[in-house]
Amino acid sequence: MRKTFLYMTMTFDGCVSGPKGELDWFDPSKADKEMHDDIVRIVSSADSWIMGYPTGPGMIAYWENVESKGEADKWEMEIARAVNKLRTIIISDKPERSVNGAELIVAKNDKELVDAVKKIKKSNGGDIYVPGGVRTSQNFSRLGLIDEYIIMVHPVVIGEGKHLFTDEKKLELMNVKPYKSGVVQMRYRPRTSEV
Repeated sequence: MRKTFLYMTMTFDGCVSGPKGELDWFDPSKADKEMHDDIVRIVSSADSWIMGYPTGPGMIAYWENVESKGEADKWEMEIARAVNKLRTIIISDKPERSVNGAELIVAKNDKELVDAVKKIKKSNGGDIYVPGGVRTSQNFSRLGLIDEYIIMVHPVVIGEGKHLFTDEKKLELMNVKPYKSGVVQMRYRPRTSEV
């Protein structure tokens, strides 16, 4: 069965954005080459990505634009090329939404979402990357649809904001990797049994 992994950036105090979705705390220019290379490897390890609506269409357009203009720095171009190779799946609760070049899956409730993701995981293919939007990430985590969490914890505290986790989760640490920038990559998987 295919694995779903969530890759997300987070503040030291556990926020994935400010209270109104602000990302001004996130400064990708401070990342070092090793971290950039790891991010490209993470994205390239998948063959599909799943996003919610409206985050998905915005991300698709952004990365397609980066690659087509060819004006970004080397690292951003590497990310764009990796992302633009992925099979794109958009989850929406409304059937009338559509996105060019993406597969639309309509899931009007939790049961439909779980059924749709399980069906995708049973299909042929490689790992499935869940890049966020806050709401999609929260729902996937809450419903037990994430097999691995890859979190980049940044050395900044914002005091209040939106959190990835909305309920209790027991996790098992797989790996920790610090970078020169002060960012720490943490990999966890859901704990399947009490230790």
